[in-house]
Amino acid sequence: MSADDLHPSRIVGGGINTRESDQPVVVTQMLGIASSNPVREEALRERFLSFDPLFDAASSLVAHQLVLRGRTAAADAPPELRQMDEDMLLTGLYSLTQDGLTGELPLLVRISAGVLFSDIPQQLDHRQLIWCVSLDSEQHLARALALQDAGLTFCPAFDRNHAVMQDSASAWRYLACRADDIPPAVSARLIVEGVRHAHTQARWPADAWFKGSLFSGDTQPAAHTREQAVQLDLLAIALRQSLDTLIQFFRLNPDMAPRLLAIANSPIGGLSRPAESAAHALVLLGPQRAARVAILLALAGAHPTEATRHYAVTALTRALFMGKVTRLGAPAESAAAAFEIGLLSAAPHALSLPLEALIRKLGLAAASALALSAHPSSEGATLQLAHACENNDAEILARYAQQLDIPLHQISVAYLDALIAASALDTALH
Repeated sequence: MSADDLHPSRIVGGGINTRESDQPVVVTQMLGIASSNPVREEALRERFLSFDPLFDAASSLVAHQLVLRGRTAAADAPPELRQMDEDMLLTGLYSLTQDGLTGELPLLVRISAGVLFSDIPQQLDHRQLIWCVSLDSEQHLARALALQDAGLTFCPAFDRNHAVMQDSASAWRYLACRADDIPPAVSARLIVEGVRHAHTQARWPADAWFKGSLFSGDTQPAAHTREQAVQLDLLAIALRQSLDTLIQFFRLNPDMAPRLLAIANSPIGGLSRPAESAAHALVLLGPQRAARVAILLALAGAHPTEATRHYAVTALTRALFMGKVTRLGAPAESAAAAFEIGLLSAAPHALSLPLEALIRKLGLAAASALALSAHPSSEGATLQLAHACENNDAEILARYAQQLDIPLHQISVAYLDALIAASALDTALH
């Protein structure tokens, strides 16, 4: 997708209900949760939690690691600073587990060995949590084994030069390794950090999990601002996390809440009654529409500029159009999948990220990745059709209409409906 695809003069702005029931017209119901007050300290709000992805050998998303986004203390930093970081991480985790983690993927959390002797692991224990820890003494080992016998899950850092880890390697379900280590001969699943090259990854067992730039893309460009990092976090949560986690995001980032509320209470949200807070809006919207409103906010940002408003409106127009055309007979897997691809199509521009890095960071499904990368696919053809409508390219429109066996006038009407419906978003973002 070129910059010309996003020329502001070609887009006006909208939302669709993509339930599979028959629906003859485009509906502006994109996107709600019981009101609750922010519970985070100001410092934690400034350094919100990120969910870093882990992948298997086939590049499928298999788990997340909970980390502090921002300037996390280095290993050689003063103990007080490292303690502050750990306290903030555990405070955020406590918030996430208050109502129970509902995502399907495991969540790794790194702690210091001293935390083993507190009540924290048992208080915060959840079936999805994997506690990552370095065991430096027989005392640490004994405590971790006792907690494991009590039902907790651990992933110790493997060190073949440390007798404690060598002797206990067979006791664990998970072991953390560095990419430049020699793979240990154990039955545990190996979690490998720092993978940057394919030949390095190939040395590890096929069932290992990986974290590194080979899977998540290179370091973000220097121009990537903190605001864009927050938007990227929101986009990842909206796509793959539970509604509860989405609520927690707005508790930790209250500066984003007013704009979310504005979108939800606009015609885009399609609410039957006004929401009083961001959390209330998310509950009223329900999981699918809440995620879609959050994606639009991630594209536009808390303080939209003319450019980011345009990206968000463009994305919504494409999403509405693609959902509608799929229902008319385009061979995409589902209207909901086509809608999501339309929303994501402007994300590289809005977040100033290369497409490949975005795909890795978000752990996108193969169908979405192929469509966004312009590889031949049914969803990709529908996205190209949206581009042709934007550019008013009659030749390409006629070709795709014939290919999809959809009358050209129905394609034109669907795109016009999308433009009209999406125009309400531009108003909500001012």
